[in-house]
Amino acid sequence: MRAQLAPRTVRRLLSADGYMDLNMPDRAVAELEKIEDAGPLAGPCHLLHGIALKQLENHKEAITHLETAARLMPSVVRRIAWKELAECYRAVGSEELAGLATKLAGDCDLQLKIALPFAASTIDFAMTASKDEVEQ
Repeated sequence: MRAQLAPRTVRRLLSADGYMDLNMPDRAVAELEKIEDAGPLAGPCHLLHGIALKQLENHKEAITHLETAARLMPSVVRRIAWKELAECYRAVGSEELAGLATKLAGDCDLQLKIALPFAASTIDFAMTASKDEVEQ
């Protein structure tokens, strides 16, 4: 059975990404909190939510979303969540977890764009990846 994407979820996710581009993480969080069931977009929703909360310096709540994203996202993308988690762990004083997250992130320099079916836009997380990593 194929998972269905709710148009409202896609719109909210794209809106949140737009708010992040405008350096308005508080508005991005507000949009993401309106999503009731992200379905197959749960990973990107948690990742974006965690990044927005981190920018708002709400590191404890960001950790919750980023840890969920790290479990849900494919291995290459997961490294972005681990990189963000390392910074959050450091901010809350957990150097041991920050070190582990840094190792799991590896040399994370990814350019992530999430294309949504039937949407004219993509979600662009500003990082870059080597060609070999993207092809994995």
